[in-house]
Amino acid sequence: MARAVSERDAEKKVAQSRIVDLQSQVAILREAQVKTAKQIAQLVQGASAPQDPQGKGANGAAREVHIGDIIKEHPEYAAIFEKQIRRNVDRMYGSGLNTLNLPPDQLAQLKNLLVERQISSSDAEQAAASAGLERGSPAWQAAIQQATQDVQSQISSILGSNATSILAQLQARSGIQSQVEYAYAPDFEDAGMPLSPDQTNGLIQAMADANYAGKDISTRPADYNVADPTTWLTPHDNRIINGAAQVLTAAQLQVLTTDQMQNQQMIAIYKQYRTGGTPVNFVP
Repeated sequence: MARAVSERDAEKKVAQSRIVDLQSQVAILREAQVKTAKQIAQLVQGASAPQDPQGKGANGAAREVHIGDIIKEHPEYAAIFEKQIRRNVDRMYGSGLNTLNLPPDQLAQLKNLLVERQISSSDAEQAAASAGLERGSPAWQAAIQQATQDVQSQISSILGSNATSILAQLQARSGIQSQVEYAYAPDFEDAGMPLSPDQTNGLIQAMADANYAGKDISTRPADYNVADPTTWLTPHDNRIINGAAQVLTAAQLQVLTTDQMQNQQMIAIYKQYRTGGTPVNFVP
């Protein structure tokens, strides 16, 4: 039990630190998301009244407007909102859905169901809030599950009983794809050894294979994300490197190994500043 807690704590710290390492990637993705969010905000709020330029209520607090209410008053907004959700689905799963090798009609149906699930979840959240349920409470979670269980059943009919795990793995793969594109590929370019498309796909696959998102973590080796103080590599890093060795040259593999080592060194350095429980923002 103690080991499980320790592993969870270690994994949490690693995840937090990797976020810092991928700041450039996040900034690029966030820019695209901000643009989408601004489009939604402009559509939802429209031009604010002169006496309320920030769209706030009398007490200064931001007004809360539910999407469901907007659609009731403006049915034409339903198609616009669905388009935004489809974009979110594309961001979440990237090209991963294509790796399922589903017939075109089933692939289209699956994507439609994923969009429908998000919309149903959004509607359920509004209903739960209106009923006074606390966000994240068991009752709130039950309401969301009940609202999405029909569409989830249809998704399972396409992907099988382990649909949730499959989608979790695809979502992780999408993040890995962005990670390789924005955080790793530039290092290979800078070293004069750019990745070919096949090598890029191979590295993504190696990292996806080493990732335990949506998988049975009971099979995960102990201290999977704990770095060896001599090599500065974790078992997780070594699994990625071994997998990537199938597609990278020896020189490219050294670039990858150096990246993984420096990631762990960075984690160790940043960890020294995360003491006392006070949140820390690292700024340039």
